[in-house]
Amino acid sequence: MVWELLAIWAVVAAAFVWFFHDERKEQRQKLNARARALATTPAWHQTRPAAPAPVTPRDPQRQTEIQRKFLEEMQRQRQ
Repeated sequence: MVWELLAIWAVVAAAFVWFFHDERKEQRQKLNARARALATTPAWHQTRPAAPAPVTPRDPQRQTEIQRKFLEEMQRQRQ
């Protein structure tokens, strides 16, 4: 009777170990596949440097009072 219980628990323990080992292996394979795809996709190979967006002129009519004061203070501190 005791050996039967030990055999059952050995099977249960082996099943758990096998399951967790298999899950970790599958996760590592998925991570490797994602890393390989990220490293080799053409979207990440830039052919030319990105150009900065052009500076748009400030329209004083569209600025609020606080925005106008802030920009004036920034210009004053630059000088």
